[in-house]
Amino acid sequence: MMTMKRILFLLIAAGALMPAALGGEPVSLSTAYQRALDYDARLQAAKADNAAQQEEIGKARSYFRPSVQASAKRGRNATESTTQGLFGPVDQEFFYNTKNYGISVRQPVFNAVSIARYSQSKAVAAKSDAVLKSEQSQMIIRTAEAYFNLLYAEDNVAFSRARLEAVKEQLEQAKKRYEAGFGTVTEINEAEAEHDMAKAEELEIQNALSRSRREMQTITGVYPDELHKLVPEKLVLDIPGPRNVEEWIALSKENNQLVEAARQEIRIATKEVDKNRHAGIPTLDILAGRTWTESDNNYSIGSKYDTYSLAAQLTVPIYTGGHTSAAVRQAKAKRIVAHERFNLQERETLSNVRLYFDGLTAAIAQIRAYEQAVKSSEIALTGTRKGYSAGLRSNVDVLNAQEKLYLSRRNLAKSRYQFILSRMMLKDAAGMLSEQEVYEVNSWLE
Repeated sequence: MMTMKRILFLLIAAGALMPAALGGEPVSLSTAYQRALDYDARLQAAKADNAAQQEEIGKARSYFRPSVQASAKRGRNATESTTQGLFGPVDQEFFYNTKNYGISVRQPVFNAVSIARYSQSKAVAAKSDAVLKSEQSQMIIRTAEAYFNLLYAEDNVAFSRARLEAVKEQLEQAKKRYEAGFGTVTEINEAEAEHDMAKAEELEIQNALSRSRREMQTITGVYPDELHKLVPEKLVLDIPGPRNVEEWIALSKENNQLVEAARQEIRIATKEVDKNRHAGIPTLDILAGRTWTESDNNYSIGSKYDTYSLAAQLTVPIYTGGHTSAAVRQAKAKRIVAHERFNLQERETLSNVRLYFDGLTAAIAQIRAYEQAVKSSEIALTGTRKGYSAGLRSNVDVLNAQEKLYLSRRNLAKSRYQFILSRMMLKDAAGMLSEQEVYEVNSWLE
């Protein structure tokens, strides 16, 4: 039998493997965002990469500072010698200890390559900062997208259940009409077919809901059972900031972090050209050292030396076999690549700004159109039901009217979520997205 300690251990382990939850409370967008800040793997990787890239400045700065080296050596030596004596050769063997201690200092005075390397390291750090800021904005977008996709999936489940109930009710009415002698078997068959389709659709939507919850868990570490719902009355249907797309484009050129990263890549490539070109410039160093030796060789057995040195060293590169010229040409080609990637990134950003601006404008118009469509569909369904009760409309007409109503409600919910995401994406493309946007959108929730 299992011991009590083992049972407790298994229970704790099982609890650790369960998806994180928030005590069954509904999750808000701001809560999901706060969880993603500490959990999202892509953001954590970007932070770690940024920390690593920042150290490039420290590495480049080290080339301007003195380098100090110390050495120590102790050994036991033996020397055999043969000398000509009065009565013939005389063999001798000497054993002695050797000691050698030293310290040396090299202080760079002028090195053009180090200067270019230091400027390049600052561009590397600046590019990494821009990439991190872009990833932080993207994390907001991914969190919001997962959140509203999940809300839409929950809405779909609610719409599907309501439709299933309505179809079920219509099926019961068709049976009652048939029993009363007013209906037909065809009406019952049509209602049953619609009922079966509604049940199958509900199962599919339930699976989609489960997938959306897992996507939320991937980003936030939370497997939410319920979310805070969007309150349509709180939704601000307006274009934020500038009302002109050209102004948004101007903002994106100045503030988009991916454009800035591509701009810094040009600086990095330019400094790489300088580094390779400056490899042919002479360098100047100051060298200082001190050595202490005892019995350093068999000619100085028993002798001790304490030596100090100070020198200026000028190194003049004369010929490197063509390596410097080839490296310069290679760096120039990479600089052209960096320029073209910058052009590509800027063009894509400007295209995205126009796309999201137009999408935001279209979403506003769609929301208003679908709101009217829902009202019209509700009126049409009421009239169709009355006509069906009076024998003027068929069961198919009622089912079609119900389908149009639920489709209009679904499209209305989708357009509202799309409006919010288009608004965030527009700000992201313009480099204006921040966590303040998260809290503003969160105020539109219940």
